[in-house]
Order: sequence, then C-alpha cells, then structure tokens
Amino acid sequence: MQEKYAKIHDYLQYLTDEYHVHICIKDFCGFIPINKELSAALMPFLAHTTPFCMYMKSDQEHYRACLSMIRKIFNKCDREKKTFFGYCHAGVGEYVVPIFDDSLLLGSINAGYFQFNESESMVRIRTACMSGAPLSIDKASSLYRSSIHTADVKPEQILPALEMLAEYLGQSYHSMQQTREPEGDPGKYRESNENTIVTNALDYIHGNATRHISAAELADYCHCSESYLSRIFKKHNEVNINVYINKVRVEMAKNPLILSEESISEIAYSVGFNDSNYFSRVFNEIIGIPPTEFRRRFRKNV
Repeated sequence: MQEKYAKIHDYLQYLTDEYHVHICIKDFCGFIPINKELSAALMPFLAHTTPFCMYMKSDQEHYRACLSMIRKIFNKCDREKKTFFGYCHAGVGEYVVPIFDDSLLLGSINAGYFQFNESESMVRIRTACMSGAPLSIDKASSLYRSSIHTADVKPEQILPALEMLAEYLGQSYHSMQQTREPEGDPGKYRESNENTIVTNALDYIHGNATRHISAAELADYCHCSESYLSRIFKKHNEVNINVYINKVRVEMAKNPLILSEESISEIAYSVGFNDSNYFSRVFNEIIGIPPTEFRRRFRKNV
C-alpha cells in the first residue's frame, strides 16, 4: 500500500478507535477501484457493518431500501455541494461530506453516528421494520441501542479534516485520470464499465458479507456473467472474490474479538464463517496471527 494511502487508512482508523466515529466511504462512479492501493486502504470503510445495520439489511427487500438511500445521498450531494447532516431510513444519523473532482461528484465520506434525537430514530426504526417483509421492532431497537454509539467528538472538531480528505481524494482521482487512457481511446468505455461493475460487486459484498454469497448471485446483481465478473474483479483487486469476502469478514471480526466476550466460534459464525477452525486459519493467513493471539494482544492494549 502506498504510504499516502496508508496514512488515510490510519487516520480513519484513528477516528474509529479514538472517538467512536464510524466512517463509510460511498463510491458513486467507481473511482476507488481505479487504484489498487487506494482500494486496499479504504476497504474496511466501504460499508456499514454494525450488528444493527446488518440486521436491517438481512432481508433483501430491506437491503434494497438501504441501497436506495445511496441515490438520495447522491442527489443531495450533487445539489447542495457541501457537507450536510441526515438520518437514513432506519434512523442512523450521519454527516455526509461530498467528494468532488471539479464539478464531477465521485462519492462521499459518511461520518457517524451522531444521534441528536433518539425518539425520531425509534420512529424510523418502527416504520422500517413494519414496511415490506417484517423485522422485529424489539430486536432492531435493542441492536440499535447496543451497537449505535454516538461519536465521542463534536462534529466541528473533525468535519474540517474530513472535508480536506474529501478534497484530497478528488485531487488524487484527477491525477490518476491524467495518467490513464486519453479521451476517445476505445478502451476508455470498457474501463469505465469495469469500474462500475466492480464497484457494484464491492457494495453487494460489504452489505451481505455475513451470509453465503454465491458467484451466480453476485454476477446477477452486477448484470454480467460469472466468468467476466471473476476476471475483472481479480484484475482490479488482485485477489479473487472469495478471498476478498474473507478479508471483509476478518475485518468485521476484529472489533468483537477485542471488545466482546463472545467465543471464537460465536464471532466466526456472526461474520459469516460456518467453521471456526476455517475462520482461524483464514484469519491467521490474512492478519499473520490466530484470532486468539489477536484478542490477547489487543485486548490488553484496550
């Protein structure tokens, strides 16, 4: 990972650990997969993976409702062109910082959770649970209260830094575009189409990582063949789809390993592994130490 992108990762991780600020990067046009180092740096911050959010997305109809929020965020970013605060359909409050390259809207940095009105959030949760396929209001409310922790920092203390980061990402995209194929090159459309497909695949993986994702299901979501998706996914991410899914699951397992009293088996199952031994082996391959050793080392620091 290039040092400049490693520093972005470290800063976002610092905000997460120090202030309980949950960062989620939204990619509206496929700008993240253009650079492999940038993609690796931002990978842990591409989706909402709290137990509450994962429960609200556990049903396909509710997951589509969650995805529909992306279009609303895009429209508001494109219209207002400045940082704003809002609640999602399930009652989670975030600040949204647009990422622009001149007038081109690339994505947004979503920073949460800032919960200023719990009663409004509870109303949104009840409404979301009762629409479409029913979800348990009691379970959703309990998960909300246990996993959506308000950030331990005032917005005005971190938003200027996130706005500078958004500007830096926009400038980085601009620089990367300067070194890519010139306008009119027949490969330009193909590359753009690949970026869109890979971005859609990444979004689906991050939203469904805790359950089994078949190649056919993912290809169907991206509207392409399995073989084509497999080829361009590895081209853009340097690993195949299954390895990437395992990396996402391992990232999701870190916090419960450090902060919860759940067993290794319980954590493995909660992030999508059916076999705790396989989870331990994968974790060791990706992180370099087994989950038991990871828990021992970092829990002591906490």
